[in-house]
Amino acid sequence: MNKWLEKPWAIRAVALILSVLLFVVVAFDENVYDNDGLDLSLGNTNETQTLEDVPVQIHLDQEQYVVSGVPETVTVSLQGSLTLVTSTARQRNFDVFVDLEDLGVGTHRVALDYFGIPDGLNAYIEPQEIEVTIEERHSQSFNVAIDTVNREQIAPGYEVSNIYAEPSEVQVTSSKSVIDKIAIVKAFVDVTGLDDTQTINNVPVKVYDNQGNELSVRIDPPTTNVTVDVKNPSKMAPISVETENELPEDMQLVSIEPEAEEVEVFAAESYLEQLNEIATEPIDLSQITESDTIEVELAPSSEVRLLGSETVNVNIEVELIEEEELENVAIDYDSPEGQTVTFVEPSSDNMNVTMRGYPSDMSEINADDLQLSIDIGNRSPGEHQLPVKFEAPEDVPDNLEFELEFDEVTVNIQ
Repeated sequence: MNKWLEKPWAIRAVALILSVLLFVVVAFDENVYDNDGLDLSLGNTNETQTLEDVPVQIHLDQEQYVVSGVPETVTVSLQGSLTLVTSTARQRNFDVFVDLEDLGVGTHRVALDYFGIPDGLNAYIEPQEIEVTIEERHSQSFNVAIDTVNREQIAPGYEVSNIYAEPSEVQVTSSKSVIDKIAIVKAFVDVTGLDDTQTINNVPVKVYDNQGNELSVRIDPPTTNVTVDVKNPSKMAPISVETENELPEDMQLVSIEPEAEEVEVFAAESYLEQLNEIATEPIDLSQITESDTIEVELAPSSEVRLLGSETVNVNIEVELIEEEELENVAIDYDSPEGQTVTFVEPSSDNMNVTMRGYPSDMSEINADDLQLSIDIGNRSPGEHQLPVKFEAPEDVPDNLEFELEFDEVTVNIQ
């Protein structure tokens, strides 16, 4: 036997037999068919694989008709040998279609079919049948409405003044029943951060019914170019200082004024027309202990988009109660006829008067404005103690107090 295997022709014969067997095995696994159509495989059909989202083609003159009810994709299950199922699933070199060529306008129930799946495979389509509606195609022109997105997020101080599309009209094609449902044709533009006039190209155009549902139609052209004009209207508005609570006791407010009289306000023109002033946040006077300059935030309304300044410095001047002495205030009197009046206490016909109040109230009052007097009348000669009458100037604040050096004076009548 060993000698037989040592012969070259024997080795060649064995190699040839092995090659033939290998060819048969490979042909069996790949379902190779000979030229006469004979299946060299032994028919292994144990493998099944499901393909999702297989697109569906429509066989119909779609320039003349519109069809609804056809799903965009279906599920296809392949059954056959492992190699052929795997190869077909990987390449997906087959088509699923619905043939509507011989059907007229109306609603029909039709079966889905396929083309290009090898004969050695079984194919199952889900769904197997569908209900379709065929309608004549219609076209109609519509104006394109523009809707802005994030309008409140436009650049601070700016607003959309005008917006238009080019082209402003598109042609919508679908069935008449769908055309009749159209409520609005619209394009959406995001204006976030926009601070200058800008043209946005190739904005998609959408079609909606009156319920806000988007309709699947053909739009020509499918996009439009939208120009957004923006502006930033503003106005200089006076600043008013707001306060709350009261100053501490024995303290008076002299003045409270903002260093800047006006602030630039950015808002809609309609709001600016009726705007009279911008107020500050209230200043708590109960916390004020001395004259000072403080920074206060402005309190604009929600219609204001931007302020030239968010804060303002406010000068606050206050004063405390003080005392001031007016010297040598004259005492008026009438001397009886033929008699002489001499002042004993005080020794002269004048005295000092102390004022107590706020400096701003006392600043305009001097000794000549005060009136002191005594009534001598027809008193007999000798020493007399007489009360001093006091009259304050007109329009003196109620909180201004006066204290006389002497409530009574002693005079000697001779």
